[in-house]
Amino acid sequence: MKYIYVVFMLGLFLGSCQTKEASKDEVKKEEVKEEAIVVVLTKCDCIDPSEVNKEWCQANYKTDFTIEEKFECTGDSSLLDTIPEVVKDSIRNDYENDLTLEIKEIEEEKEDPISEDCKLFLEEYAEAIKDFKHLVTKMEKNPTDISLKIAYSSQSDDMESWTSKPQMFQCSQTESFKTQVEILNTKKDKLLEN
Repeated sequence: MKYIYVVFMLGLFLGSCQTKEASKDEVKKEEVKEEAIVVVLTKCDCIDPSEVNKEWCQANYKTDFTIEEKFECTGDSSLLDTIPEVVKDSIRNDYENDLTLEIKEIEEEKEDPISEDCKLFLEEYAEAIKDFKHLVTKMEKNPTDISLKIAYSSQSDDMESWTSKPQMFQCSQTESFKTQVEILNTKKDKLLEN
């Protein structure tokens, strides 16, 4: 009887060791999976590639990027000096018609720069527009939802209040800021009419 008990306990012990060993193998497999993550690079990653990305960039993209491509990726307004007017107009039109609401530097900011606080305010305004558009889209999909109607009423008032915020008055001393707000308002109108 004691012999059977000892064999039984020994079997349990060996079984638990095998389970632990299997767990280590599973961990090793998971680590391998994590190492196999592939990062997708774009043209913009190749304008100023890191040492790790140089070989891939040389194989997939030409090394002499146009000024338009550099500006498109970096948004660096100092590049605008070397871009022809027709291309500048095209870039500006693309920016004004882009409904992602990403704030990009405009040519007017070279002569009349916008302060960091005002840029932050523009980004917050753009985020408020995105949130409002998201709510409007939800409401269109579910027009009978009372909670969405209440949220819409509240957020609609909030959207109206942006024009009277103190930062709006302070930053409006800069013409380029006013232009950026006009661009945002136009984008907001386009988003909400769709």
